[in-house]
Amino acid sequence: MSGERVTRTLTFIETLIMRRILVLAVAIALSACSMDATSPSGSVEGTYTLRTINGQSLPYTFSTGLTLSSEQLTLHRDGTYDDVSRYADGSTGIDQGYYTNYNGAITFDSNRTSAVYQGSVSGNVLTEIVNGYTQTFQKN
Repeated sequence: MSGERVTRTLTFIETLIMRRILVLAVAIALSACSMDATSPSGSVEGTYTLRTINGQSLPYTFSTGLTLSSEQLTLHRDGTYDDVSRYADGSTGIDQGYYTNYNGAITFDSNRTSAVYQGSVSGNVLTEIVNGYTQTFQKN
């Protein structure tokens, strides 16, 4: 009897997960349909200020002890970007590279690290996922 309960519970959980995946896929498809394709010269250009990392407001302290105080990301009309990070110890990190934008999905290609990472823009909010960190920026 307990084996049957476990099987029913697993089937129920699997069904819930599949429904959530389906709802997410439909939401993504619908949001993509409502946006026009844009090039780097589209409306995403401008300066964005980092507001949160993994949902936590700045300053953000990484596991290494380094504390990020602020960060500004500027997307230029020519498809390039500048990303300036300022840390509590007074140091500054600068990343530059190229970006492409298609329907709000942004791909960044760093000149400094040769890393390629993904992001998205919805309204005035830009979200990046870099090395497992979700960074949320607000357009200035």
